[in-house]
Amino acid sequence: MSRSRIARGRASPPVIPSILAGLCCVLTTGCTELTLIPNPALLPKENPPIYSDRDWSEVLSDHVRDGLIDYEKLAASREPLDRFYALISVTGPSRTPDQLSSRTAKTAYWINAYNALVLLAVLQRYPCSTVYDLSMPVLEQDYRFMVDGKSRNMSELEADMLKDSSGDVRAMFATSRGALGTPRLMSEPYRPDYLESQLTQAALKALDNPDLCAVDHVGRSIFVWQNVLRREQEFVAYWQVRRRVRTAYLYNVLMDMASPNRQQAFQSAVGYQIRPIPFNRRLNKWPIDGSSTGGR
Repeated sequence: MSRSRIARGRASPPVIPSILAGLCCVLTTGCTELTLIPNPALLPKENPPIYSDRDWSEVLSDHVRDGLIDYEKLAASREPLDRFYALISVTGPSRTPDQLSSRTAKTAYWINAYNALVLLAVLQRYPCSTVYDLSMPVLEQDYRFMVDGKSRNMSELEADMLKDSSGDVRAMFATSRGALGTPRLMSEPYRPDYLESQLTQAALKALDNPDLCAVDHVGRSIFVWQNVLRREQEFVAYWQVRRRVRTAYLYNVLMDMASPNRQQAFQSAVGYQIRPIPFNRRLNKWPIDGSSTGGR
């Protein structure tokens, strides 16, 4: 089965190591890699710094509507987002392990960091109708950030998130990636104390989203977000461990994670081929602009 991917691999030059005052974008000559530098002046005075999602919570409550982002308002009042970036650049499972020692604390940290950094990347291009264009840097590969004391791109963050979550692939559904064809944001941070219910809801809502999952009876196909297919083996392995079964298929995983209405649709599609859904690359902007040229 042919499966298209959003991300495209590119040769990466050495990461620029200097920390500059102020959030800035460093464009390395002759390549498309962008390094976004946190502003150390925004760091809290505590020594060692203490991780908190307070600023991130403010960003979400002020700028997320129905899972979409009011980028115009965010661009005009971005300091809480910049402060959160400065904080996660020097805190994390490696830099401050005593603060993030549990699996749930680490997982929540990586999800929150991932979602915040996507917003920072979008703001580098905003106003725009999409951040998924061949003329633009590739979101998953070409942007680099300082997170947990180390330079990382979004693909590396995703890998850290899945590793520290012990392979809980529901975290994929918790990451919004700057397009309508990716999961939507919650209006509150992910937090250790109720992470299990948050991840369950994230998966359920993602599979209810017609931009991420659809059943086509005419073509006898189940269309799903291409990142699920990209990590199909990990989704199946997660379900095997969780349900303590030896044999499983992606269909079983989707049925288990779906809402009752979506489960009913899946039950009517037994034997259908699972395919990647066409990617809606339009910016996940609130309100949705019907005249946007982003397209699918």
